[in-house]
Amino acid sequence: MISSPASRLCEQCGMCCNGVLFLLVQLQPQDLPVELASLGVKLKRKNGKRYIQQPCPAYGDSGCSIYSQRPERCRLFECRQLRGVISGSIPESDAVTAIQKAVKQVETIEQLFSELGDTNKKRPYLKRLEKVQAKPVDRSADPKTAALRSKLETASKELESMLDQGFRV
Repeated sequence: MISSPASRLCEQCGMCCNGVLFLLVQLQPQDLPVELASLGVKLKRKNGKRYIQQPCPAYGDSGCSIYSQRPERCRLFECRQLRGVISGSIPESDAVTAIQKAVKQVETIEQLFSELGDTNKKRPYLKRLEKVQAKPVDRSADPKTAALRSKLETASKELESMLDQGFRV
């Protein structure tokens, strides 16, 4: 039985793990890179710092496969919805509604990515968006692609607004 607000909300969301909220998770001094690597988490290094590229390889349909050994940043992160529920400033039902709305928007964007030929779900959402937007499109020669790109741009702006207002801290 799921008993805490974090368990109930996070299980429905996952956007801090699936590449929607973040591009990467930087490891902290107390994190054990060797242990994380032994658990199947591919670590990257940039400017001498280690990080996990999002979407997290340990995150899947059943949640986090390394939950008890997850990095410190993952342990400490609480989105605005969760913080609000814990503090009592947001009713849990309102947080669930906000999560469902954002997840539905992500699903809409995923469908648009697919229709535009981007099916690489191993890259963070914003990187995928940049890649799709970087491809030139002749609006008069390819009106279908132009329309899809326009829908993607609108849907992405709506999602970013939702994330900034209700999830990012």
